[in-house]
Amino acid sequence: MARAAKFPSLQVALDFTSWREAEAVVRSLADLSGPSLFLEAGTPLIKGEGISVITRISGIAPGSPVVADLKTMDTAELEVSMAAGAGADAAVVSGAAPRETVRSFIEECRRRGILSFVDSIGLEDPSTLIDKAKGADVVVIHRGIDEESSRRERRWSYVELLKGAGFRVAVAGGIDLEAAGEALGYGADVIIVGRDITRSRDPAKRALEYLRMLGER
Repeated sequence: MARAAKFPSLQVALDFTSWREAEAVVRSLADLSGPSLFLEAGTPLIKGEGISVITRISGIAPGSPVVADLKTMDTAELEVSMAAGAGADAAVVSGAAPRETVRSFIEECRRRGILSFVDSIGLEDPSTLIDKAKGADVVVIHRGIDEESSRRERRWSYVELLKGAGFRVAVAGGIDLEAAGEALGYGADVIIVGRDITRSRDPAKRALEYLRMLGER
């Protein structure tokens, strides 16, 4: 059974390519482990280390839900099965995937008892997910790393729009404490933070600042 998840939450994106780097951050965060601190097995980490990295993360921080950032584009049932089998509590499908894939992914997550995240990265208009992602647990408004140097605007209006449509909403991409505060003000349920925590000198201290913003500590 999936671990309990609490909202609003902080999700730490472990976007490393090696377990050695990711392990150091997870161990730093272990004492903060709990239902409002999600740990994300980032896409590069899963590609570099394999799906079993989810099990390793869980072993160090057993109280935190683990999110498998698969960004699935096809074979939805298979990829959800792999993530759930490794102990993931949530999995991510690309919102740019075919409608049938997104629907199958959401349904399989529900069947497996894990949360379904639909990621808007690559979509010019995330509002198209109002219909496509129907039934998803979380929709992610995501500006990718490659976009950060050329597009700085933060699309908080989409947070409001998707919240109004009944979704929980996550925000990702270049998030720092200032942006997190803005996103929460617009109703975001999940704050996804990567480098501002994982590349800091003291990841636990930095993560604690976000958790306090959420009213968790």
